[in-house]
Amino acid sequence: MTKKLNIALIGCGNWGKNIARNLHQIGALACIYDSDQNLSKKLNQDFKLHDYTINDIFRNENIQALVIASSAKTHRDIAEEALKNNKDVLIEKPFCLSLNDAITLSKLAKKKNKVLMAGHLLNYHNAFIKMQDLIREGKIGETKNIRAQRLALGAIRSHESVIYDLAVHDVSMILAIMQELPVKINAHSIHHNTNIGPDAVSVKLTFKTGATALISCDWMCPYKEHKFSVIGSKGSLVFDDTQDWSKKLYYNPSTINSDNSINLLPIEKISVTENEPLRNELEEFINCVQSRKKPLTDHLEAVNVQNVMQIIEEKLQRN
Repeated sequence: MTKKLNIALIGCGNWGKNIARNLHQIGALACIYDSDQNLSKKLNQDFKLHDYTINDIFRNENIQALVIASSAKTHRDIAEEALKNNKDVLIEKPFCLSLNDAITLSKLAKKKNKVLMAGHLLNYHNAFIKMQDLIREGKIGETKNIRAQRLALGAIRSHESVIYDLAVHDVSMILAIMQELPVKINAHSIHHNTNIGPDAVSVKLTFKTGATALISCDWMCPYKEHKFSVIGSKGSLVFDDTQDWSKKLYYNPSTINSDNSINLLPIEKISVTENEPLRNELEEFINCVQSRKKPLTDHLEAVNVQNVMQIIEEKLQRN
C-alpha cells in the first residue's frame, strides 16, 4: 500500500472473520460492524478498534471504504448507502439477489466515480489464474467445453438458493474464460429443503462459438467435489480445489480423434504457487482504491454474472 487505508468490515460471520484477519494483517482494518452488536463490540475490543454504529461508519470521512460480508439480502441497501456517502465498496458474493439491484449499484458507482468490486473469490486463486494463462497460451487449443462441479453437504441458506451460494463461483469463472455471455441457457433443479430456491441445479450454457459449459451445484451431496475443467481441441486442464497444492491443477493431453477413437496420453501436473485467494482479493481491492484502477471483478463483471444467474432462475421457474 502506498498510504494507510481505513476499511470498515460490515458483517462478521464465519467468512467475515477471515476477512477481518486479513485486513488486520494488511493494516487496513478500521472497525467491524455486525447486526449482532455484542459481537461487533467484542471483535472491536479484540482488534483494539473503535466501535461504531453503521450510520457512524457511513458518515465518517476517515473511513474510505467498506467490505460488505453481511447477509446477502442486505447487500444492496448497505452498498447503496456507502456509495452515496462516497465510499469505495467490495461486496462479497453474492453481489446482489437480483439483476435490477446489481444494475442500480453499478450505475451509482459510475455516477459517484467509486470502486465497486464483487468478491468472486476464485478469480484470485493461483490455480485458476494459471489455468487462464495456459489457455491464452494455446495449451489446450480451441475451448470446446467447460465442466464445473461444486458439490458438498453444506449449510442450507435462508435467503439465497444454491444458485447464488455456489453456482455464482462457476458462472464468474466461465465468463472469465469465455469473455462473452452465453446465447442459450438450459437449467434443471431439485427442491427439498427450502422455499427460497433450488437445493441442486444442473445448467448448460451455450456460446456463439459453439462452446458449451455444464454446471452442477448441490449442497445436499454426501461427498465433496470442487472441480473446474476446460476441455479443448488439444487436451484438457483440470482444477481440483479439494486436492493439495501439488495436485490442484493438471493437464490431460488425451483427446478424441476424428474417428472417435481416444488418444490416451499421460497426465502432466502443473506447478502452482500456493496463495490465499482471499488475501489476493482484498489486496486487489486496496490497490484499486488507491490507484483508481478497475478491479478484475468489478461491478460490470458482477452485472454479467448476475444476468446469467437471473436467466437460470427464470428458466427454472418455467419448468
